[in-house]
Amino acid sequence: MHQFVETIRIEGGKAMNLPLHEARMNATRLHFAPHAAPISLQKWLDDAPISEERVKARVVYDADGVCETTFQTYKRREIQWLRMVEDNDISYTFKSTDRHELDHLLALRDGCDEVLIVKNGLITDTSFTNVAFFDGHKWLTPTQPLLNGTMRQWLLQRGELMEAQITPASLASFQRIMLFNAMIGAHELELPTTHII
Repeated sequence: MHQFVETIRIEGGKAMNLPLHEARMNATRLHFAPHAAPISLQKWLDDAPISEERVKARVVYDADGVCETTFQTYKRREIQWLRMVEDNDISYTFKSTDRHELDHLLALRDGCDEVLIVKNGLITDTSFTNVAFFDGHKWLTPTQPLLNGTMRQWLLQRGELMEAQITPASLASFQRIMLFNAMIGAHELELPTTHII
């Protein structure tokens, strides 16, 4: 079994959205190792530093259980421009430590800060975040992301996002794009859609 990873935001020593991370980790292990017993993540996060800054916990695991847990202060990348890139074969259904396909696409950003990945004619994700688009009334997130992120699940559960099929041609009907993941909350990183090329 490959190695997989959960990236968990720690604020004030507390793990955010822990049940969603645990559910994803255990579903991944069940998929690749059907007899693997569920794991509780909390004990692996007990040593998280209590800090005023946002801390990134990285929990690497495989069929046998947790392999490594590391903590570091989180520094968000500056993103101003996105370049659309197409890859109809990419697959990142499970949050693997092997990101070579995503890294290959990121290398195609050609002067931009990040890529917006199109698969089979539909917008999916960036190389490290889920996305949503604002049409002036509501935020829509792609129906088929590369990875069903925990922040995406949380925002959908709260009714803050709706799913939709979004094509490159439909971008003209949106004003803003929001990038988010376990470390970047809703509305912390928004850009005008004119910054997508």
